[in-house]
Amino acid sequence: MWGLSPSNIVIVATGERIRDEAHLRHVRSTDPGAACIVEFLDEENPADRALLERSLGFPDSIVASDAMHVTWPDGSTESREWPLPAGGMTHPRTAGTFARSLRTMVRERGAWTWAEAFRRCSYLPARVLDLVAPAFRDKGHLGVGADADIVVIDPERVTDLATYFDSTRPSVGIEQLLVRGEFVVRDGDIVLDAYPGRGLRGQVR
Repeated sequence: MWGLSPSNIVIVATGERIRDEAHLRHVRSTDPGAACIVEFLDEENPADRALLERSLGFPDSIVASDAMHVTWPDGSTESREWPLPAGGMTHPRTAGTFARSLRTMVRERGAWTWAEAFRRCSYLPARVLDLVAPAFRDKGHLGVGADADIVVIDPERVTDLATYFDSTRPSVGIEQLLVRGEFVVRDGDIVLDAYPGRGLRGQVR
């Protein structure tokens, strides 16, 4: 349906691109659980790019990502080193989803105001999640009693840098980031010993 071929698949752990159907069958038989990237939109193709931008421009569309963990060649997926150790692979959306949407839809296309961008990147995702996790009612907006999660960006610089070949490069233009009132990015630099984040659990309905 999407006109995909085996060569549209990249193995995350190694960066290896599937060569052909025989290669795909071999990988599926030897490592059936391997994380992979499936390329189904080519942003160098004007029609594909227009489709992506129309999707983002749809009223109340939400910017979000099913971000993937970073995988290193030894199979590990955790590291507190910064910069990250060499050889890690993930999907570039893990590092670049939000900065890319801000650059594309606000600065380049002018399709969103900054207020609308923050609504789609923060307020609306929180409203979806607070249906199943009430703690999200205190997220996605600034106000008395709301969680002190705040991001300050440079509107002229914010952009993604991650690519399929260098997928862990962090975005730039993120000047300050506070989680629960604690800096995790300060003056553009990551605060290495800051781990204030806490998981939020949903409720089964």
